Amino acid sequence: MIGKIDSNLNLESGMSQTAFEKWAGFYIPGLSPKETMDFAVVRMNSESDARSLFEGSISEAFSHFVEKAVCNLPLYVMKGFDTPKALVSVVQKLKKDYGDKGMDLKFYLQIDSGIKENFNDETVAAAFSLLGSGEFLGVCFKGGDFLCDPKKYNRFIYSVQRHNQKVKIDFSLFEEMKTIDDQVIQKVVPNEVVGNSLFDADFFLANKSFLAERGITAIFTPDNFRLAGSELLNRMRILRDSGVEVKFGSGNYLFHGINLADFAESL
Repeated sequence: MIGKIDSNLNLESGMSQTAFEKWAGFYIPGLSPKETMDFAVVRMNSESDARSLFEGSISEAFSHFVEKAVCNLPLYVMKGFDTPKALVSVVQKLKKDYGDKGMDLKFYLQIDSGIKENFNDETVAAAFSLLGSGEFLGVCFKGGDFLCDPKKYNRFIYSVQRHNQKVKIDFSLFEEMKTIDDQVIQKVVPNEVVGNSLFDADFFLANKSFLAERGITAIFTPDNFRLAGSELLNRMRILRDSGVEVKFGSGNYLFHGINLADFAESL
């Protein structure tokens, strides 16, 4: 089964550069992840835009023989939909279409604290409606504002936990680790944490006892694996040997170009 379960697939950046270029109308090599994601927010204008973006990532994973994918669906795509129900219908259709091909899809609603479009009144209301649909495992939080001050997002956290849904915190692609709340994991008590760098891994190691005691899974993606492969792998092993469940995901294939099977093989 190695290489067949993708535990963290970001639907806004899980495709190849060619696929993103087809969707966006252009792609400039060297654009930072933030610049690319900022453009994706602006580009998102319709249900068709959302579905084609999602399929770019899901079909990429499918082509690499992924049999189960846990996908992060960005909340900002609501700007292309008239109602939350319309977005839920797209999620259900994707599950059915790929289920018929033998691929099991699960979804987290991803709330990036750095995207202002996620926090207007309509979008916040839509988030709670989407989470009440039964189609989402829970919420994946990311972005500096959340990592530095998670209590500002307590209404989402409490709602998700009250309904027995999951909380995931994505630390990956955040470069200012020294500025985050060093108690963020203890304060939020997520079900999963996601990292892709030595900084992330060291932060998880500093919390390894808490992660193990609370059954919190550490998921790693290959965004920085070419730069720090052996050192990152050593940290993963320490986490695992400390009783922390360690899983792997493809994350942001657009930026690193390493599919899940190759990542798993390199480990």
